[in-house]
Amino acid sequence: MKRTIFSCLIVLTFIGRMVFPVDAKDRLVIGYTAITGIKAGLWVAEEAKIFDKYNIEAHLVLITSGSKMVQAMLGGDLPFAAAAGNAAVDANLAGSDIVMVGALAKVPAFYIMALPEIKRIEDLRGKPVGITRFGSSTDFTMRYLLRKHGLNPDRDVTMIQAGDLFAAAAMLKAKAIVAAPFSSPTNLRAEEAGAKTLMNMGTAGVYFPHDAWMARRSFLNANEDLVRRFMKAYSEGVYRLFTDQALAKRAVQKHARSNDPKIIDAVYQYAIDYVEKIPYNTREGVQEVLNQAAVRNPKAKEAKPESFYDDRFVKELETQGFYKQLWK
Repeated sequence: MKRTIFSCLIVLTFIGRMVFPVDAKDRLVIGYTAITGIKAGLWVAEEAKIFDKYNIEAHLVLITSGSKMVQAMLGGDLPFAAAAGNAAVDANLAGSDIVMVGALAKVPAFYIMALPEIKRIEDLRGKPVGITRFGSSTDFTMRYLLRKHGLNPDRDVTMIQAGDLFAAAAMLKAKAIVAAPFSSPTNLRAEEAGAKTLMNMGTAGVYFPHDAWMARRSFLNANEDLVRRFMKAYSEGVYRLFTDQALAKRAVQKHARSNDPKIIDAVYQYAIDYVEKIPYNTREGVQEVLNQAAVRNPKAKEAKPESFYDDRFVKELETQGFYKQLWK
């Protein structure tokens, strides 16, 4: 009799777990555009299983351009992504409802690398320079720098699309270009090609949404609790990035697909240098994007920066003391 009762309880428990899953998680596909230290907070959150803590089944997907990422989001295949903020601005100007909900890095996180004969930015006049794609963060960075030093990007240099930064390093080696913006670890490839650092854009005194979390407003409004939990998980990942070097380097090694200590160290240091601890967007950064977009899109001249980002989730967490408690 006791055995029969015990067996029935086991069956009922099993059925109960089928009907009412104890550990049901919300599935979230998360896109990111490059293997770079700027994404290290995301990688650490996955490696440390922080998403599990917030009942999120996270699936990370690499899509290697902001424009392709936007297409996937508009097509409904990808609800949430980390990409260059100017991709969100361009999509919004074109009529979409994509907005930025948090910053991974809010300055142009690039080293301008050039061949030895280039001693200063002005030496780029009449020379070919590399970017990944037109409209990308590398494109913004190079154009901003050229204009700041009195050069017209459309007339005084030849802008060449490399596709990605690894290809740009190969073009440097072949002398098909003389300079390009690089993140880490691709800056190591540029060094191997003989290039030197001409400028660190982190010291250029300009804000720019280098990488931002973005989603469609319709998704945000329908999934506020999920987005809130994601921002908590990501922020904890950033905290662990800064406070648990062994964990962070393990995550970098996994996603950079390298066992080379030099590469792992470079990517980790790049992350520490540029990743934002509290992921607020900046009005100044969005305005910089609009200033450049105005050259090709009249709508950008009248647009208000605040309409391209939504900081409500970060503000809410800060008001609740989440970041203060996290960072002590």
